[in-house]
Amino acid sequence: MTRVVGEEPEGETQIIRARQKQRARIMAWLLGAFVILLFLITLAKIGMGK
Repeated sequence: MTRVVGEEPEGETQIIRARQKQRARIMAWLLGAFVILLFLITLAKIGMGK
């Protein structure tokens, strides 16, 4: 049987999608942590000015 270029078997596609989903979750958590860090730094700088 010949395979079409760029077409993976169903099992491989599920594995790839699961990895992409996990990577997206990690990136979302890291981005959220970065935003919170910037917020806390901003609050600390504002507090130092008083």
